[in-house]
Amino acid sequence: MRSVELDPIRELLVQAYGTTMGSGSKPETEQDIENFEQKYQVKLPAAYRALLLEFGACNFGDPALYSVKELDWAYPEFLDAYREYEQEYDLPGGLQLFPIGGFGEGSIAVLDETSGKVMMLIHDSGEDVPLVEIESDFCAIMTMHAESAIWVEEQMK
Repeated sequence: MRSVELDPIRELLVQAYGTTMGSGSKPETEQDIENFEQKYQVKLPAAYRALLLEFGACNFGDPALYSVKELDWAYPEFLDAYREYEQEYDLPGGLQLFPIGGFGEGSIAVLDETSGKVMMLIHDSGEDVPLVEIESDFCAIMTMHAESAIWVEEQMK
């Protein structure tokens, strides 16, 4: 299923998902995504949803982007963790965060649906605010991942 959200980087994604690093990924079904959305009464962010439907989860590096199966455990864990963060930190207002992936050390990649930015919710942060912008938007992080997967593939040749 093609979606306009990925149009600017589609060719790059096709190339990256065709590499060794992308070989284990498979697209999610519309039904699996709808089941998740109904179960948790949420809508996946459009670009992330489009990626899952067309290409599948992304495990090209940090952050690894969740599949629907992984979201099923990660989403409730994120909600619990975020409630704790709200009690411990003076978080910026107006954020609409959705977990899209994880970092190896326990931090969570979140997409702020208000600004479109991809941020890291830092595990065990010692900072005043445990959120750090990692990319300006979803396509930017996918471009970084795709270029990395293609570079690794080229180095293996």
